[in-house]
Amino acid sequence: MIEFWQDGYMSEATSAQAAVVQRVDPRVTRTRAALVRALTALVAESPKGETISMSSVAQRAGLSRQALHNHYGNIGDLATDVWISRLLDGTRLSLDEGAANLPQALTDAVREAGIEPLLAAGRADREFFDKLRAIPRGERVTEVLAAAVTTWLTDSDGDASRPGISLTGEARAFAIGGMVALVSRWQMADAPPSTAQQVVTLRAFATSAAAAEVTVRPS
Repeated sequence: MIEFWQDGYMSEATSAQAAVVQRVDPRVTRTRAALVRALTALVAESPKGETISMSSVAQRAGLSRQALHNHYGNIGDLATDVWISRLLDGTRLSLDEGAANLPQALTDAVREAGIEPLLAAGRADREFFDKLRAIPRGERVTEVLAAAVTTWLTDSDGDASRPGISLTGEARAFAIGGMVALVSRWQMADAPPSTAQQVVTLRAFATSAAAAEVTVRPS
């Protein structure tokens, strides 16, 4: 569980996020929440690798296919929001509040609590995530991951005791891609490293990539 509340009051980041949520058209939030829940249910019920159509998601959500297309270009884009919502399940910000901008909710969660809760959530729900990974998600998931990981490395309250790691360009793409591969392997392993060990390994990976970037940078 990722805790957004501390000492009985809401943090500034969460307060700002809540203000943004309040300005979003509630119909957008409701529709996206319904679509996320629909695909979540279909993924949970279907065998790994089975094709899930846009029409089946819209039907499950009780919406038209056009309504789905108004919010998501394809199943992969929606699957990215399903992935985020599953990671954030049980947080103070519910799907009914944050569905309009789940990538921002993920970044805010990482800034507040670091990456450890997300690693633990992925491991606890590994069968579902394994099935979800079978849905091609395209470039959107890469952008979401890049924003969340960059926030964790440079601006995380949950890891405030460590110096920030700045990654740019090809080093950023390389490091984040490697982290995703490692986390995916750990999620499915029978005896993965502890969450704390995973965090140390991921930071070491990013530190090495940042150092290599500086070494090879043209003078």
